[in-house]
Amino acid sequence: MQTRTTNHENIRQEPKLASNTIIALWEELYNKKQQSWLTILSGSMKPLLQIGDKVLVRSVKSAEIRIGDIIVFKTPDKLIVHRVIRRYNSSSFLQKGDCLTTAEIVSSEHVIGKVIAIRKGSKIIYLNDGIWKFINLILTFFSCSVYYLKPENAVLKRITRFLFNKAKALLRRSRGFLLRL
Repeated sequence: MQTRTTNHENIRQEPKLASNTIIALWEELYNKKQQSWLTILSGSMKPLLQIGDKVLVRSVKSAEIRIGDIIVFKTPDKLIVHRVIRRYNSSSFLQKGDCLTTAEIVSSEHVIGKVIAIRKGSKIIYLNDGIWKFINLILTFFSCSVYYLKPENAVLKRITRFLFNKAKALLRRSRGFLLRL
């Protein structure tokens, strides 16, 4: 029995196989229930979603996805949680992480579902309830602004970045208060 491999190509592929297996298991559970919790593994959606937060993903038709919705979609080797900043038609969306400056088109056939709630520790936040609906709207505005402002609008871009950073700081300071709501 060989316990160690010296083929570096095989070593690099093992994590990919493991992540594909985990994704397949999660998708099986998701397909049975039409919704499931998913753990956030990157910081691309900061400040709203932090690494380790969990999101409740619900199956929806692509026609129900709106600008500002947070979606989960599948790439060949991972699941990505990003915000929709534009609808092209019923078959594709422009999506980006809130703290990223770039965006990409995703086909509706790759969209798995829409985030309807966030679990931060023991607290569950429903994105369509009360103040969280407003916070999500503000974050959508800033996310879109960062993407759509052209480099030649440097002053506007700096103002938007400044306001986005202020919103992040406010969200960080008020997190305890807002989680009690």
